[in-house]
Amino acid sequence: MAELEEINKRLMDGLEFCQKTYDLFEKIRCGPNGVERLRLRKTKTDKKLIEELLPIARYVQMKYGHGRKIKVKWVDGNQNYDAYLLSSGYFVEKRLVPKRQYLEVTTAVHSNDHLARFHLNTEGFVFGVRGITVERKSKTIISKPHVYTNWEVQDEFADLIKKRMEKKTKIKYPKHTSLVIQCMLDMQFADYEWEHMVEEVRKAKIDHTFRDIFLYEFNLNHFTTLYGDNRQGTRKQRGITRSSSGRATRRRAA
Repeated sequence: MAELEEINKRLMDGLEFCQKTYDLFEKIRCGPNGVERLRLRKTKTDKKLIEELLPIARYVQMKYGHGRKIKVKWVDGNQNYDAYLLSSGYFVEKRLVPKRQYLEVTTAVHSNDHLARFHLNTEGFVFGVRGITVERKSKTIISKPHVYTNWEVQDEFADLIKKRMEKKTKIKYPKHTSLVIQCMLDMQFADYEWEHMVEEVRKAKIDHTFRDIFLYEFNLNHFTTLYGDNRQGTRKQRGITRSSSGRATRRRAA
């Protein structure tokens, strides 16, 4: 808990926030049973680090730049957001980004992920989330290989993301709230596989009022920012999807 108090409810420069978050990650990883702590996330510190602090740091790191300086306040509580951002610089002056912004963080992950992490930690290996079963009597976790076909894994994960989005759309958030979705993939995606998954999410046309929805893969190989038609902001940016390839593509409004 002491580690979290150094960050909780303290407004600080975005890069300082990222440094403190990454330092905490390394402190845990290199400490006693560090890898096990990061895998099982049994304590509040470990859980908050993986599920809130790292996603916020990733978002800030992607948005912070020469045209936009960001201050961050992470708030550990039951309010309808996870972090508060204050931006300054050229982008704010030109009204390309809001001065005040909120972040809501969530995770898209298979329901068997916790079993996979436990099996990996105890046995040293795991075949994946789809091949896991639990014996009723012994409560033993069994991991077997599962062969995916065609776009099965990408389509399934797209469904997980859509469910997270649909759940969050039912909650009322402050103006200029961005949704950050951390994607815990079961396997590495190639660029075209990630793009296929994102396209399936986009085609669902889920109605939302988030300023933007930031998707990123936990191992930092892929990221995409989705701007919905109901986004509060400038017209020029509506309907634009930005991905890890660096391309920006405009789509027609539904």
